[in-house]
Amino acid sequence: GTAWKGTIGVLRRSDASLADAATGSETNLGGEVKSVAELTTAIERVTAALTAGSASSFSSDAIVVSVSAPSVPDLTLIDLPGIVRTVTAGQDASVIREVNQMIEGYLLQDRTIVLAIVPANQDVATVDILERALRVDPTGERTVGVLTKPDLVGDGAEDEVLAVVRNERKPLRLGYVVVKNRSAAELKRHQQAGGPPSLLSSHRDAERRFFAEHPAYRALPKNLVGVEQLTKRLTGLLTRRIEKVLPELKWELQELFAEAERGVERLGVAPPDAPLERAKLVLRLFAEYCTLLRQAARGDYREQLLSQHQELRLRTSSDKIFRTLEAAIADQKPDFDAKDFTVKLHQELKALRGRELPGLLNSYFFYGFMARHVEMWRPLIEGASRTLYDEAYSAAALLADEMFPAYPAIAAAARDALADYLDASARDLDVKIEEVFKHESDPFISRNELSEAILKVRYGRFEKALEAVMLACGSGPATAAQQASHERNADKTDRRDQRFAETHTDTTT
Repeated sequence: GTAWKGTIGVLRRSDASLADAATGSETNLGGEVKSVAELTTAIERVTAALTAGSASSFSSDAIVVSVSAPSVPDLTLIDLPGIVRTVTAGQDASVIREVNQMIEGYLLQDRTIVLAIVPANQDVATVDILERALRVDPTGERTVGVLTKPDLVGDGAEDEVLAVVRNERKPLRLGYVVVKNRSAAELKRHQQAGGPPSLLSSHRDAERRFFAEHPAYRALPKNLVGVEQLTKRLTGLLTRRIEKVLPELKWELQELFAEAERGVERLGVAPPDAPLERAKLVLRLFAEYCTLLRQAARGDYREQLLSQHQELRLRTSSDKIFRTLEAAIADQKPDFDAKDFTVKLHQELKALRGRELPGLLNSYFFYGFMARHVEMWRPLIEGASRTLYDEAYSAAALLADEMFPAYPAIAAAARDALADYLDASARDLDVKIEEVFKHESDPFISRNELSEAILKVRYGRFEKALEAVMLACGSGPATAAQQASHERNADKTDRRDQRFAETHTDTTT
């Protein structure tokens, strides 16, 4: 068969610096190992390096060990840390959360086979891992129970262990297997005797003798005891799981391959070498970018890139923001038909009575009423402004990333320029919003329309009086028909002036 060989490496999942525990410098801790003893030393060295800078003595990085030998099964095992319920001296409290997150991350993967390790000397009803496995695998099709430390069970308590192994107590769909690992004392005696640190054949023989000679455990079926039986069960289960998910896995690999091809295609051809050609390329790219961004703002989504990405439809998102703002402001409208509104209105009028004449309103009541309700719109409008800013920047940044995948520096420059432009526009918009609020909070007319309308009425009356004088001072007396026509025109003018005055006179002054 193949000679024993192995490798060790690190699968990084954190941003922590990977430093050698001995030298304190960052280095490549992986590599080949030539023996079990060397593998043990390498695991200890990598573990120390991964946890050297951690306050909790814990790392989310994974140590990957690959072993090839005639006596090992074709399996991939992930040895997770035990569930931590309390911290010891020198440990950070965050280790509880970090360990739980790591365990949950693996349990939630539906292609993971869960080996629920249960110490035989503990009550199975109090073991947390079985409840966690049930939550993520309610059908039990990927959970196998493993009882350990059967040699630590007190005399007379073996019946409870037998009931669990026979799947009578806390049953699992795939059942349980009980195994006996070597204790620390056995390992120490083995090393003191000069033997190799690990010898699978000798361990298996010792495990078989333990279950065969134990007065309680020897009654268990052979397929429920020993590491060898557990290996066979896991190998068969893994084969069935692979057969089940293989079509789906094939499709996922095809999708990943197609996505990688699309990514390579998006990169396009290599940039030109000549400086002039490079400058032309940059100008063309920015021109295309500005064109698409303008189309996105106008709602022209005919280009494929804009039609494929909903996040780039800037006009659509802007209209949605404005409609939401309009509805929110409409909800702030006072209920004029409500009885309590009329009551409150009278109370405010009474409270604001001053030195105005009887029958006249205090002009500042209407001013305060309008100013108060208009001010209620401010947080809504300011929130809409911020949302519009975020939507515009997100769409423009995404467009830059999609158009310049091969030129990240150009994409970054586009994002920076756009951020500066949006910041300046946001400041200008804030000034305009403040001006609008200032005008809207003042209900009085501050322009000249009213005075011009009053002067127009006055001029009309003057012309009418002048015409009457001219008729009275004419060369001869007016005929009856002329006098009747003049009186009709004067009557029409009076009625028109009266209606104009009634609809345009400022009653607040």
